[in-house]
Amino acid sequence: MLSLEGIPCSAERAEERLRASEKRALLEIDRERSTATKLQKELDEARRRTDRKEADHRRALETMQAQLGDARHQAGVLQGRLDAVQAENVRLQAEMMTLRGAETRAREARSSATLAVSAGVRKAPRPTRSPRAVPGANAATRRKKTV
Repeated sequence: MLSLEGIPCSAERAEERLRASEKRALLEIDRERSTATKLQKELDEARRRTDRKEADHRRALETMQAQLGDARHQAGVLQGRLDAVQAENVRLQAEMMTLRGAETRAREARSSATLAVSAGVRKAPRPTRSPRAVPGANAATRRKKTV
């Protein structure tokens, strides 16, 4: 249809609106694609970061588990040593009590023997000689003992 006096007809206006609408739709589709591509890249980067962090955490966990195992082993070794020292302590205490009992019995036996001797005939103590009373015991001229 031809327009009268330069006025576009309704078909041409509808066609223009359709082209403008298609252009807007294509621009929106392009924006959505760009946004989707950008979001996909961010998602991929987030996944890579997550994978790296997960691997780091896994390594840290394995390290800590190894350290925990070593600490448990060391604790077991130390517990064994402590048990051995405690057993030795108990043994030494028992031995000490036995020796103290034997010492007490020996003292009592000596005390009884001393009382029996003092109740009986008393011997005169043997006189001791002073080192100067020994004839010829000059300190400067001592002789070596022969073996």
